[in-house]
Amino acid sequence: MTQQGAPRDAPVPMDRGAQNAAREPASEDPADDVVPRVRTHRVGGYTVVELHGEIDIAGVGSVGPALDAATAGDRPAVIVDLRPTAFFDCSGLGLLCRAHRRVRERGGRIRLVCDDALILRTLRAGRMLEVLEPVATLDEALRADEG
Repeated sequence: MTQQGAPRDAPVPMDRGAQNAAREPASEDPADDVVPRVRTHRVGGYTVVELHGEIDIAGVGSVGPALDAATAGDRPAVIVDLRPTAFFDCSGLGLLCRAHRRVRERGGRIRLVCDDALILRTLRAGRMLEVLEPVATLDEALRADEG
């Protein structure tokens, strides 16, 4: 496609959205990264699954297998940490519902760490806020068994 009046081989200017998408990231800071990824580690008796980046329909496929692995086996103890998450929509909600169901079916425990108001709103809209009972810090999630 060419601009009207421009020669056929003239480059087509990108719209502003395409220009922004084509730019290199401004920094190498992982916190600026919106690519969905997972970091899994053990703390106490729990497997902590940190979800990083944008957890949406495009990102669920790349983080789902790690969450499935953490919720497998007998009596899994899992903490899902959403604090590093940049964006979370109903696809992410479905992922959490699946993890919750898998853990309950296997007689395990699942905790959720989240302090983001927009993600908490999504959980509330999906009627999962009362089910998952998120806490603001990893320490709070670890102490939940003490009370």
